[in-house]
Amino acid sequence: MKKALKIVGVVLLILLLAIIILPIAFKGKIVAKVKSEINNNINAKVDFTDFDLSLIKHFPNFTLSMEGLSVVGVNEFNGDTLAAIKQLDVTVDVMSVIKGSQIVIKGISLDNPNINLLVLKNGKANWDIAKPSEPSAPSGESSGFKASLEKYSITDGNILYDDASMGFRMVMVDLDHSGNGDFTQDLFILNTKTSIASTNMWYGGVKYLHQVVTELKADLEMDMKNMKFTFKDNELVLNGLGLGFNGWLAMPADDIKMDMTFNAKQSEFKNFLSLVPGIYSKEFKDLKSSGTLAFKGFAKGTYNDKTMPGFGITLNINNGMFQYPSLPTAVNHVNVDLAILNPDGVPDHTNIDLSKMHLEIGAEPFDARLKVRTPVSNADMDGMIKGKVNLANISKIVPLEKGTSIRGNMDADLSFKGRMSAIELKQYDSFYAAGNFNLSDFNYTSNDYKQGFDLSQLNLTFNPKNISLNKLIARMGKSDFNATGTVDNALPYFIKNEKLSGTLNLISNNIDLNEFAGDKTASSTTAAADTTPSTLVVIPNNIDFTINTNINKLTKDNIVLQNIKGTVSIRNSVADMSNLSFNTLGGAVTISGSYAAPTAKEADMKLSMSIKDCDIQQTVKTFNTVKKMAPIAEQCNGVYSSSFTLNGKLDSKMEPVMNTLNGNGKLQTTNVTITNFTPLVKLADALKMDQLKSVKPSNVDLSFEFLDGRIYIKPFETTLGGYKTKIEGSNGFDQTIDYTVKLDLPTAKLPGAATGVITGLIGQANAKGAKLSMGDNVSVNVLLGGTVTNPTVKTGLKEATGAIVDDIKAKAKEEFDKKKKELEDKAKAEGDRLKKEAEDKAKSEVDKAKKEAEDKMKAAADKAKKDAEQKAKDKLKGFLKK
Repeated sequence: MKKALKIVGVVLLILLLAIIILPIAFKGKIVAKVKSEINNNINAKVDFTDFDLSLIKHFPNFTLSMEGLSVVGVNEFNGDTLAAIKQLDVTVDVMSVIKGSQIVIKGISLDNPNINLLVLKNGKANWDIAKPSEPSAPSGESSGFKASLEKYSITDGNILYDDASMGFRMVMVDLDHSGNGDFTQDLFILNTKTSIASTNMWYGGVKYLHQVVTELKADLEMDMKNMKFTFKDNELVLNGLGLGFNGWLAMPADDIKMDMTFNAKQSEFKNFLSLVPGIYSKEFKDLKSSGTLAFKGFAKGTYNDKTMPGFGITLNINNGMFQYPSLPTAVNHVNVDLAILNPDGVPDHTNIDLSKMHLEIGAEPFDARLKVRTPVSNADMDGMIKGKVNLANISKIVPLEKGTSIRGNMDADLSFKGRMSAIELKQYDSFYAAGNFNLSDFNYTSNDYKQGFDLSQLNLTFNPKNISLNKLIARMGKSDFNATGTVDNALPYFIKNEKLSGTLNLISNNIDLNEFAGDKTASSTTAAADTTPSTLVVIPNNIDFTINTNINKLTKDNIVLQNIKGTVSIRNSVADMSNLSFNTLGGAVTISGSYAAPTAKEADMKLSMSIKDCDIQQTVKTFNTVKKMAPIAEQCNGVYSSSFTLNGKLDSKMEPVMNTLNGNGKLQTTNVTITNFTPLVKLADALKMDQLKSVKPSNVDLSFEFLDGRIYIKPFETTLGGYKTKIEGSNGFDQTIDYTVKLDLPTAKLPGAATGVITGLIGQANAKGAKLSMGDNVSVNVLLGGTVTNPTVKTGLKEATGAIVDDIKAKAKEEFDKKKKELEDKAKAEGDRLKKEAEDKAKSEVDKAKKEAEDKMKAAADKAKKDAEQKAKDKLKGFLKK
């Protein structure tokens, strides 16, 4: 028995050691494999803050954990986060690691993931980050991982799906999802459960689901060989409405094929009401309701870049009624017949038929009807809206949130009929449109808008050509609005997203834009809102509007503008300002320029601005950018005027991108005092001249230029501490400075300590042979470098003048003449020497060449003579032989 216990103990000890040692032994191997696979297969920036490996969590398998995992896009999605996951756990088969072949993944869990799925208008998706597949590997080579999933889960997830190509957007908050099945099989059942605390969905700019509580149980038959997924037992519950699905979806290649139907599992009107925002609340269970509901639909066909499946939706509500027991008024006689049908997926073959929509709030009826055919090629429309609603009755039919109230009288009577082409061709007599919309004595108050919104009158009239805003008189808190105008091309804009044009004339005594951010005291969470940075105002490219303004006062954050007059034209994603004038900061400003922001990431700005008599301190306190552009301004008091042009970019926080700013201008100041500006303080300490720590420079008139993140100041003259001064240089938006300051100092007015400094500088100069002495005036050059908060100061004498100037000049001239004579004599002697050497060398070369030529000629003559003599002898011998 003891022996058996010992054996068990030894086994447990070995097992415990394995649990501790194996993760350490194989951690490096798995980490290397993970990083290698990521780098080899993904076009994205992947990072994680911590990594762990354990055998305990899912014994006997390894659990690989990544904390702070992030996946950030590149190229078109640069800077966009695809996923930010608090913790990712991957369960790995222990034997696959030990054997060293493929690492088998058995399970995946994501804790608190934030996932953003984005699709651009061109169809490019941000999750398409897999690198293109390489050519097939030789036999025996394969990926380092193999999926053998048994289960996966998501806990506390937040998912955004934003598809700009379809105009579709969905946000799911607090999502829990789990699935289990044997992924090693070609055919198996995947059991899934999903719960979502809040689902919001938009399509075409219309919100169809608002904070809907969602539950989904679905069993799917997974045919992995054919990539076909068939719905088995399933139920989707949206608030109180249950839907059932049947059919299948397949992805054999790039196409997505489907044949699916859905229908409401309940037939009570009450269940449909649960999807209506404002009606579904904690009191919904007590709602009295009657009437029947039929809701069903289908999707059948192929989805790819060129085609979409056919689809259809029908909704029928018959004699619906509902009333909250605690409220006095019921909604009666609700009848709806809606059919949307597209048999083949061709968008132009879509038919919308809202043949009936009728309801009665108390005794007030409201009716609507709409039929649309061929919506893409040439929409054929027939519709009407008619009804009167006392908005105060809303609080009598649905429970409003505490602190919320609404009242007002709405009267709508609008009808239209015809084809879109008639409007596009301006054949207005072929398109019927007439009616009006009136809203009067309207008031809305809530916890977010405690100041309330009052609209005393809104009157719109409709005709085939345009919508006329005949009158708008409104107030929100301290803000008031009085507007008229016209809107052209409204139907093509809403149906085909064509250009919307028009004119708006806005008059106001006071507009406080801070009020539109809501009541900052409404909740504890609003404290953070105060520090939320501004975001770019995106200008759509299909808006063509002209806004004429006459606003007495406008407030945004701590900026106050008064007497705003001018025109702003919005066209092609650009807002153009033409001589927009206003008063601010104690002075007057006129602006012309443009602002272009087609996306929320970046904007281009071009400004031509004239500023007259504005207060420096008010400017610094209002605009933080001024501290970067002109850091000296923070220590200045007084008035300035300026005119300049400025081009550059704004970032996503509506702040200038400093190194993109270019332009130039002029600046004038009057009655300015500079106190305790660090570079001047340091200069004053260097020269022992305390009067430079607080100065009143004479009126300044200077020119400047913006270039590559710096402001360059052209040379200008002023006075500092009563001393004539010349300044030039530059400062960067990074607070670096590079200035030259030339001070002209009368020695008779110098403080004693400053005289000692100047004497020391003269001594340093004389030590280098200058032979200077103190005169009536001394010019000192100062080089200011470093940064605004930590400047460097270098000083040096430029010249000394006064009673000894003539002597200095004479001595300097005598020394100069002496040196000049010595140099001239030395240069002449050197020239003569070089000339004689050159002549001698030339003569020597000529004599040498002459002698060489004579020698060559003599040798040639001697040789010719000998040759002639030899020939003569040879001829004579021949003659004698004959």
